[in-house]
Amino acid sequence: MITVKMLHDGKGLYRGFSIHGHADGYEKDGEYDLICAAVSAITLTTAGGLEDVLHREGTYDSDFGFMHVEISTPEDEKSQVLFQTMVHGLRAVETRYPRHLKILDIKG
Repeated sequence: MITVKMLHDGKGLYRGFSIHGHADGYEKDGEYDLICAAVSAITLTTAGGLEDVLHREGTYDSDFGFMHVEISTPEDEKSQVLFQTMVHGLRAVETRYPRHLKILDIKG
């Protein structure tokens, strides 16, 4: 299972996210690839938007089956829109494949 932890600051604003795992146990050919590709595309685009387009300072780490992004200025409206859009896309995937993707909100 892929677990996405959405990180919030004390004010409830998104400050980052952390992803672990893989979409194991697919039922049909290609389902695993579809879920992993969707999650990767959504989250890598968000990370690239934060770092390369908006130039937000922070932590940007990724490896196979892992990603951690955390910005130092979560009060920025444009960053919040990117995070909200990412969550919207991930929730669509989670709704379709709930056994393979779990999104958690982490406060503090």
